[in-house]
Formats: sequence, C-alpha cells, structure tokens
Amino acid sequence: MALLKERKGQGWTPIYLLIVMIIAAVLIITLIKPMFRQAAMSAEENIGEAASVAKTASLLVRFVF
Repeated sequence: MALLKERKGQGWTPIYLLIVMIIAAVLIITLIKPMFRQAAMSAEENIGEAASVAKTASLLVRFVF
C-alpha cells in the first residue's frame, strides 16, 4: 500500500516542475524585456555620438598611418 501512494506522488512531480518553470519564465520575461527596450532606446539616442567618435577615430588612424 505504501508503494502505491509513493508512485502516485511521483507522477505529480513533473507537473509541479512544469508549473514552476512556466512561472519562472514569465517572471524572467517581464523583468528582462523592459531592460532590452531601455537599452534599445539608449542606443538610438547615442547613435549620432557614436558615429562622430568613429569618424574622428578613422581620421586619426589615417593621419597616423
């Protein structure tokens, strides 16, 4: 009788694990997605400055070599 109860408990373990994994995935997505949006907005704001720095670096390299 004890073996039957133990086997029934083992059958539920993958379901609980799946539920926990789904909850963790949803939490991770809700936390990481805004970070990527913020990084994209920051990149858009800095693209002009980055182009200017790259152009200056290119001119310096041409001047030195």
